[in-house]
Amino acid sequence: MLKSMTGFAKIEMEHSEGKITGEARSLNNRYLEVSIKLPRTDYHYEQRLRELVKRYIKRGKVDITMKWERTNNQYSILKINENALKQYMDLIGLLKHHFNIKGRISIDTILNFKDIIVFEENNTVTDEVLTPAFENLLVKLNEERIREGELIEADLTQRLEKISTDLQAIEKRWPRNVQSHEKKLKEKIMALAKASTVDEVRILQELAIYMERVDIAEEIVRLKGHIENFKNTLHSSESMGRKLDFIIQEMVRETNTIGSKSNDLAINERVIQIKVEIEKMREQVQNVE
Repeated sequence: MLKSMTGFAKIEMEHSEGKITGEARSLNNRYLEVSIKLPRTDYHYEQRLRELVKRYIKRGKVDITMKWERTNNQYSILKINENALKQYMDLIGLLKHHFNIKGRISIDTILNFKDIIVFEENNTVTDEVLTPAFENLLVKLNEERIREGELIEADLTQRLEKISTDLQAIEKRWPRNVQSHEKKLKEKIMALAKASTVDEVRILQELAIYMERVDIAEEIVRLKGHIENFKNTLHSSESMGRKLDFIIQEMVRETNTIGSKSNDLAINERVIQIKVEIEKMREQVQNVE
């Protein structure tokens, strides 16, 4: 199944303590690059969530943001910083002892100390709520990537058909073209041989070698094989972007060779059309996981 590397998904899920929302966006990237944004108090979930992403996505740049809101809107609570208060009291006791300072510490004085009363975030979410929501977001993102992948697959399949049609036309025309070319070349060489002392057998041997060098039958067969391989790969269940890109490189190689060997205008026009379609396929494959 072909998947696009680009996609966007959003979820909103209600739970007993409030609402959890998530957004996920994926873009093209050579490797898998994951960025997860969570509230500060829930960073300890991040590594496990990264491993969960790898089960659904193999390649691309993925940005995920998760947020939750409590029903009572208590995002933070007031709390005594006991550690700071203890250090203040120890320091005051030290001052009184060493410098013989008299006096009592009142609540008003304590409240003037910095960081004695602090806000503590209270928007943590349980694993039982976070994991299903996070996985649901990944499922929706994959659905979007698959939907986009289906459009890419349809486009690639259509272009493969165009390439096959042009290749069939080349294969049909080539034998007649090579025979005509060989006949004309042989006539010119024989006429030259009669007017000189060049060995006729040697000339015919060189002609045979030349005609073998310009033969495109093998390239046609290999290009057909690459087209078939590309089609089979499209229906693979694994990540296929890199393999499709490699197959396209081989298709370009064979097409260029056909163009360089042929001296027929009609064949070369078909070669150009094939190159155009392959280049468009290459652009599409850059979006495939």
